[in-house]
Amino acid sequence: MTHLSAFTSKLQPKLRHSLLQRYASDYVRISEHSAAEESLRRGKEQAERAAEKAEAANRAKSEFLANMSHELRTPLNAIIGFSEMMKDGVMGPLQNAVYEGYSEDIHRSARHLLDVINDVLDLSKIEFGKADLQEEDFDLDDAIRSCIRLIHERAQRGQLTVDYKPGVTPPRLRADGRRIRQVLLNLLSNAVKFTPPGGRITVHVINAEGGGVVIAVVDTGIGIKAADMDKVMAPFGQADTGLDRKYEGTGLGLPLSKAFAEMHDGRLFLESKPGAGTAACLFLPSVRVQWKAAAA
Repeated sequence: MTHLSAFTSKLQPKLRHSLLQRYASDYVRISEHSAAEESLRRGKEQAERAAEKAEAANRAKSEFLANMSHELRTPLNAIIGFSEMMKDGVMGPLQNAVYEGYSEDIHRSARHLLDVINDVLDLSKIEFGKADLQEEDFDLDDAIRSCIRLIHERAQRGQLTVDYKPGVTPPRLRADGRRIRQVLLNLLSNAVKFTPPGGRITVHVINAEGGGVVIAVVDTGIGIKAADMDKVMAPFGQADTGLDRKYEGTGLGLPLSKAFAEMHDGRLFLESKPGAGTAACLFLPSVRVQWKAAAA
């Protein structure tokens, strides 16, 4: 019993020291964990405040653009209407040929500005979640041909060849006809803008897997660098951003086209190689497509 007491008395200081070390280690670990949690909490709060500020700034920007666009449309419509009357000689011919040219320039420039304003309004509606679809049944073939006619003169001025080569009989679509035509026109306009003289633009219609459809606008233009792909798909983004850039535009065509495609449960994707051209493809799912029965 004496030996056991002596052994116990010797062991107790060691146990106390070991327990103190363990408690100290646990305290440090708990303190570090609490500090990490507090740091994480503060970081999360800062991130949330930054996100709220960014969202508020973006909302204010969209509201400003929408308000300004509405204010600009009224005088623009007057400019377009009166310049059209002048160039068409509704109230009698202009006596000076130079003035006729001026009236045509005014009308064309005003129409271009109105198109830009409409794009800004569409973008604002999409950002606010207020854009909706006016769905109807229409022939994809008619939509493609009408868009090709609209860019035909520009293509001729640029010495470009435009081919329409549907690989299948184009289906009917259940979609917002105006927005789908706007997507097609944006893709065709970009192809005309970025294809040098002597180039070719080809429109394909492809039966996609699962019963969907792909409309591909393929050009032999300057192409897009892989590093610029995300930039050209972002609102107001352009691969060439210098003040002396060669190609004009607002950078809204592709982002709007992408948004319109997604509103139809589809998507817009690009395949491109610098110096070789670009394939801009609009995919629409089977729920939007009504394939025509093959002739007997």
